[in-house]
Amino acid sequence: MSQTSVPLGGAPKPTARSNRRATVRYRCAPATTGKVYAGVDHEFLRAWIVDLSQRGIGMQLTKPIDLGRHVVIVMRSSDNSKSMEMSARVVRHHELPHNEWHIGCEFTIPLTPEELELFL
Repeated sequence: MSQTSVPLGGAPKPTARSNRRATVRYRCAPATTGKVYAGVDHEFLRAWIVDLSQRGIGMQLTKPIDLGRHVVIVMRSSDNSKSMEMSARVVRHHELPHNEWHIGCEFTIPLTPEELELFL
């Protein structure tokens, strides 16, 4: 529950940010990599996977990807025994220092708990 404070001359003002995520997001190990195919230049982009949930993924790339673009993300399991292609749509992006971009995607088909466990 968020608290509110009422300024002297106005309406209540929220004092805490709410979490709008529908599923728990897990941080990935620092060296977790993947490949992203965005249909641009017909090649894969290397991605550093920042976090992962059943419904989405956060990545760091060296190029931006347009909001709404459909992408294919390829990741290997944490023990390198399996590889999986996941279809997703870019839902957020913002520029980071050093010409890098944080890209947030929502999976077309959510991961099962077992699939999620493979990558953590």
